[in-house]
Amino acid sequence: MTRTPARRLRLAAASGVALTASIALSACAGSAAEESADGLTTVRVSLGWISNVEWAGFWIADANGYYEEEGLDIEWIGGGPNAPTTMQSVAAGDADIGINAGGQQWVASFADGNEWTAIGALFQESPGAIVSMADDPVHSAEDLVGDTVMGQEGTQIMYDAMFRLEGLEPDYEFIPVGFDIAPLVEGQGSAYTAYSTNQPIMLEEQYELSPDDYVVTMYTDLGLPMYGNIVYGQSDYVAGNGDVMEGFLRASIRGWEENADDPAVGAELAVNEYGADLGLDLVQQTRENELQQELVEGASGDPLFWMDTERLAGEMYTGLDAAGYEDLPDPESYVDMSYLEAAHASLAE
Repeated sequence: MTRTPARRLRLAAASGVALTASIALSACAGSAAEESADGLTTVRVSLGWISNVEWAGFWIADANGYYEEEGLDIEWIGGGPNAPTTMQSVAAGDADIGINAGGQQWVASFADGNEWTAIGALFQESPGAIVSMADDPVHSAEDLVGDTVMGQEGTQIMYDAMFRLEGLEPDYEFIPVGFDIAPLVEGQGSAYTAYSTNQPIMLEEQYELSPDDYVVTMYTDLGLPMYGNIVYGQSDYVAGNGDVMEGFLRASIRGWEENADDPAVGAELAVNEYGADLGLDLVQQTRENELQQELVEGASGDPLFWMDTERLAGEMYTGLDAAGYEDLPDPESYVDMSYLEAAHASLAE
């Protein structure tokens, strides 16, 4: 079934968003999902970034009516650098499900008293990476000793972790930068924290560099693996709406499986429908979608959206510990794969 997207999309304001809501348990949490006028169950989904191609598989599922087939009416809440985090939105009761880009920050938010349940992770490998120029490549922390490095606010701890994992004391100068990779091209520093699916494309399209001109070193290869775009909700909401969780995942799996067939489809939906007011470039969005699908599928052979609690407690927590995160909860206490298992099992019938 194919239809013109009748989805509801609520974008956060581009500037001046007051973040007054603290991340704490909401009085609204755990309530039953609401039914819309047409008999569908309304589910508000807070996205961890703007409504671009990063969510391509969700756009495909929505545009093709897969959520509607599950009895769901999805309200997509776009994010961005000036928007509330998904944790703030879910905790305040402004969203039912969050899809949070940074796994590190999400896990750390348990320390604020939140009770989340994760039902899946879109990225089996985080797209987080260090980008450097080929004439001064960065493959390890040893390559950065005494250097000037750059990153967005909050990423300095990743550099610290890189050094500690190699048995080195952090020794570098950090310059905070935005999401434009120009400072690296201009030589303001030797390394830049990036998404492997985004800033390298900027180097090629805006600066006409070839892949031989720069180096992308994934956080995973630096000893800092982590799931990305974790799908979660308040624990009591998830437990009280199991059919909604299973249906949302089942429709989403279908969308992301189709995304692998032709990355141009999801890119066109992002550019022309879901992110139509963002001025997105179709060529760039298509290329980003090609790159991210590898991270969605992962190299382990696990099903789409899978989360392995042993891997979390092992190599992922080792990296988080090196980054300075403390008192992390047991993954068994917050990861529930039963809804995902049911969704995959029903699709295999």
